[in-house]
Amino acid sequence: MAERLICPACGSADIAGLFHAKDHLVSSREFLIMRCNACGMGWTADPPPEEEAGNFYVSEEYISHTDRKQSISDYIYHLARSFMLGRKQRLVASAVGKETGSLVDIGSGTGYFAAYMKKRGWQVTGIEISDNARKYSVARFGIRAVTPAEIKGMPPDSADCITLWHVLEHLYEPDLWMDEVNRILRDDGRCIIALPNFASSDSARFGNRWAALDVPRHLWHFTPAAFVNFADRHGLACEKISALPLDLFYISYLSYRNESKSMPLIRGAVTGLFIALRNIFRKKQASSLVFVISKKKS
Repeated sequence: MAERLICPACGSADIAGLFHAKDHLVSSREFLIMRCNACGMGWTADPPPEEEAGNFYVSEEYISHTDRKQSISDYIYHLARSFMLGRKQRLVASAVGKETGSLVDIGSGTGYFAAYMKKRGWQVTGIEISDNARKYSVARFGIRAVTPAEIKGMPPDSADCITLWHVLEHLYEPDLWMDEVNRILRDDGRCIIALPNFASSDSARFGNRWAALDVPRHLWHFTPAAFVNFADRHGLACEKISALPLDLFYISYLSYRNESKSMPLIRGAVTGLFIALRNIFRKKQASSLVFVISKKKS
């Protein structure tokens, strides 16, 4: 990824290095985080080349690809995911205004969400870069899951809903993906994107130790204002912003674990509860945000 001299969200040249963050999952390397002083957008300035990026996902602890259930964090992840499946389904139905339709889940991982939506009558296509995760989802759930390159062959104006649950921050060419979203989304369709919030209270609390930085797998670190700007550049309007409440507790736990603090689960729960109570009326400071976007009217 070439060095960026302007903000990828708003185009400002008022950018500066913020800090270095450590890869706690695979390499123990440190990576520079840049930030735009205009909109607050952040990005990982020195990630590995895209052809080498897969090496940084090769870990049994990367459970969105492995689906393992061994550690405490694995079980927390699975419980949270099970709880959130129904919430995500209701969010999709509310955003699109229908109970069934065509759905494209970009970054479908091991296929749990896609399978859940298929059971509820949706015609679902998953898009997943990991061969192992994609094959697992097909074998276990019988969903249709394809490689990222196959989005080019999807007909225009064919999807009622497109979802990216914590995916956009991983993509080396987010502009191209957003253009594809605009192309295949129906005029009355909705795209739902969940992202870590770089302007969140827990991001400020943990700084360069914030687990949701997840360098170098996370390339882009969006604030609410930055994402709205980014979507607008691609002909997409933000209609609604809501919070994913459980992410705060999981990220707080991981942040303490990365610091090798004692009792990270208890510390994460206490910190998460304190921040959640403080943020009751400050939605845009939540740990993770969900953006509902649609095509801008011409």
